[in-house]
Amino acid sequence: MPDIDFTRNHTLDVDTAKRRLQAVAEDLEQKYGIQSSWEGNTCRLSGTGIKNGTLRISESTVAIQVTLGLLAKPLKSIIEKQIDSQFGAFFA
Repeated sequence: MPDIDFTRNHTLDVDTAKRRLQAVAEDLEQKYGIQSSWEGNTCRLSGTGIKNGTLRISESTVAIQVTLGLLAKPLKSIIEKQIDSQFGAFFA
């Protein structure tokens, strides 16, 4: 069961939503060393503090599920707030 699991509705077309998420993924890689790999509309995340993570884009939603590493678990609420803030900015 993921530590972080939420979905945000959006009104963008899938390609635009994916481009925005790709930009976020590049930023995460530069800032935190989090790696991302895309297969269709699904992005796998891995790196420091993340056991595994998945972003999924559909016609009307963007979903994220992340299982945090042991050292990142105490930061769960901070990470959730950051994700929610980023999703709000990109998909409002």
